[in-house]
Amino acid sequence: MVTVRLPYVRRKRGLLFWEPTRAMRARGFLPKPLGPEGDVSIAEARRLYGAWKQLLSEGEKVSAWPAGSLGHFYDAMRRTAAWQKKALRTRQDYERAWRHLGELAPRTLTRISVDDVERLADALEARAGAHERYRTVKCLRAMLADASFRLQLAGWANPAKGIRNPQPVGRSAIWLGAEVAQLIAAARAMGPPREGMALAIAVAWETLFAPIDVWTLTRAELKRDVGGAFLEHARTKTGKLAYGALTAATDIAILLYLRSLPFAVPPEGALLRRHTGAAWISKDTFGDDFREVRLAAFGSGERRQFQDLRRSGNVEADAAGADKATMAQLLANTLDRSAFLDETYTPPTVAKARQVANLRLEGRKRLAVELTRARSK
Repeated sequence: MVTVRLPYVRRKRGLLFWEPTRAMRARGFLPKPLGPEGDVSIAEARRLYGAWKQLLSEGEKVSAWPAGSLGHFYDAMRRTAAWQKKALRTRQDYERAWRHLGELAPRTLTRISVDDVERLADALEARAGAHERYRTVKCLRAMLADASFRLQLAGWANPAKGIRNPQPVGRSAIWLGAEVAQLIAAARAMGPPREGMALAIAVAWETLFAPIDVWTLTRAELKRDVGGAFLEHARTKTGKLAYGALTAATDIAILLYLRSLPFAVPPEGALLRRHTGAAWISKDTFGDDFREVRLAAFGSGERRQFQDLRRSGNVEADAAGADKATMAQLLANTLDRSAFLDETYTPPTVAKARQVANLRLEGRKRLAVELTRARSK
């Protein structure tokens, strides 16, 4: 038998396996056993390769999935104007969920049952945990609702709508002020290349910005007025404007850091950078770099994360009696029960950010006595 050369196909013991690249998988082309080598398996391999080539030539006009399937709709959904208007973090949530939806992707939408979704949710929780299950089912539920609306699937009930999908208990760990100082000192002790992470910790602690809002800061967003330095940043998740007050010490440290770099950072360039000099481009590399600093500061037994800095700062301010509405606005969440009205009538200001910073100093003094208790948990 003459062996036919097929792109992205592996042969093993007379069987053919479709093995797309990582870039192809991100576009919906998932690994697939094709069966014994023969006319049928070769034809399927050529069909898949043809679909990939067509996708490259026509952009997003085609799909690797059968017409009417969940995968086909997902490809179409990402071409809509509504998808482009979604926040970056929302689109990333869908893409993260999609990695877990492979078994449902080729299924015809109207043939996905409640049992199918329940089995997927149970298997996902067992394999990846409650948080992945919650996020994935939440995205699947929204995706199927959008499919029902866009495709006008009359008489079809969303199979993910009624299944139980409890939200996992949120994190509760906090860092104390003295411990944050230890983290910053540990980063600086690792040498000048780690100054970017040392400043990222300091900025997050002083501004209560989310991790992604820290590592996406640009030099142009560092500003000053008669009251000192502050950051003016459009939040990555919502696009809403946020302000963060900086201490004089952090302001000076940032200026010295920028001067120490072997290149000039343009206004649109990343303010803080990795030890390599490159900007952080993902939460994974940012988290990896923080874990190295945490290990140096507290050893392998410590599990608290960079994201816990936001909660810790709020606890400080709350201990000093900070107004709930003010904190909800600064953190861009719903700490108070009327966050919508509060946001409508009292937009964020630099003065408010500095007010919270002063309150936190008092809260830090009160919480310092709990250092031993917090470490014992």
